[in-house]
Amino acid sequence: MVVSQNPGIIGATPSLMQLTDEVGDDTSPNASLLSTGAGCTIKGNISINTGEHIYHVPGQQHYSETKISPQYGERWFCSEAEARAAGWRRAKR
Repeated sequence: MVVSQNPGIIGATPSLMQLTDEVGDDTSPNASLLSTGAGCTIKGNISINTGEHIYHVPGQQHYSETKISPQYGERWFCSEAEARAAGWRRAKR
């Protein structure tokens, strides 16, 4: 992957700084790059039963079995503060 400091170059990949600046903007073309969880370990999951937005951190009871489905609005977060700011709550277990 080629990282460019000039995103105006056609075909250039934005720098990590540019990607992290747009984490909360789901309409950004870079949002799809972040939806894969590249470098982020907090899983934002939506409960099938209640519709609650819950995030799971590594080490929690159901972390390893929690799957992220971006097509249903689920996503990865890079920090708990980011998840809370987006309106998600921490899993109880």
